[in-house]
Amino acid sequence: MVQTISKIYVKQDSVNEFIELFKAMIEPTKKEAGCIQYDMYQDEEDATILIVLEQWESRESFDQHLESEHFKEIGPKMSELMAKESELNVAYKIA
Repeated sequence: MVQTISKIYVKQDSVNEFIELFKAMIEPTKKEAGCIQYDMYQDEEDATILIVLEQWESRESFDQHLESEHFKEIGPKMSELMAKESELNVAYKIA
């Protein structure tokens, strides 16, 4: 199992728009083969920091998500709303 943790920094005036774009990705992503979890959280102290937690059956299923039509369509729109590059950690379950 693969867990991904993305820390996303959104422009102050773009938080709501970014969240709406993310919401449009939830349903198609959760239907993808290998998707176990796909959720977004908002930092309690800084509303411009969003955390996306994803669980995938394998690294291959996560990589296929990155190549999906909806990710390729919506991802660039989300990137335009970011204040700086996001941080991504990919971790493998060991216990």
